Amino acid sequence: MSLPPPRSTPLSAHDAPPTRTRLLIEGEDPAFPLVYRRNLRRCTGADIALTRLRIATLRLRPRDVDHLVRIRLLLAELTTSAWEVETHRALLDPRRAPMLRILIALLESGRLEFRAAPLAAWAPDFTVFHGSEGPRRAVIGPHWLESSPGQGPRFGAVVSGIEARRVGERFDRIWRRAYDVGPAVTRLLGGTLAAVDRLTPPSGSGIVPALQTLEFLRP
Repeated sequence: MSLPPPRSTPLSAHDAPPTRTRLLIEGEDPAFPLVYRRNLRRCTGADIALTRLRIATLRLRPRDVDHLVRIRLLLAELTTSAWEVETHRALLDPRRAPMLRILIALLESGRLEFRAAPLAAWAPDFTVFHGSEGPRRAVIGPHWLESSPGQGPRFGAVVSGIEARRVGERFDRIWRRAYDVGPAVTRLLGGTLAAVDRLTPPSGSGIVPALQTLEFLRP
């Protein structure tokens, strides 16, 4: 069951909360993953707009999201075949499986909603963190949750106040025009989870490490 979207009430310059901006630079403090997780833990809901999402690079922890009332995830690119392979591998990885299982549970409960907007063409990616009063902060820029050796530094920014509300209003506009792909994603992830659970032997059998090795070697 889908929950009603939050409303980002426009504010005038006179009643808007003060705006603060913080620059994020990869390799410098504060680190993007730390800032992102900290804001997730302090909010009640999150609106996330990504060009694409790779399950393999998802580096969140269950405690980062299991308290959230609502997560709206907006994607410009959604490749279900790639997701199926990545999900299977992630569920066999003890480091990533707990987080992915939390996401599947959130999706099945209706607290996580997926939509696709292939023609929206926003840039860069952004996340809006909500509190009880509405948009509280927004992160704008590439969303990196792990380092990428060999690449140049990536830049991002955290905004608050009226600027966060403006980002939230833009998310709402794109969301209203996007396609609901939640049922398809639920079937894909839920089906993969069920298949992995059927194939995974009891702990202590010694077969799980071999299965994990085979999965990660598969092209």
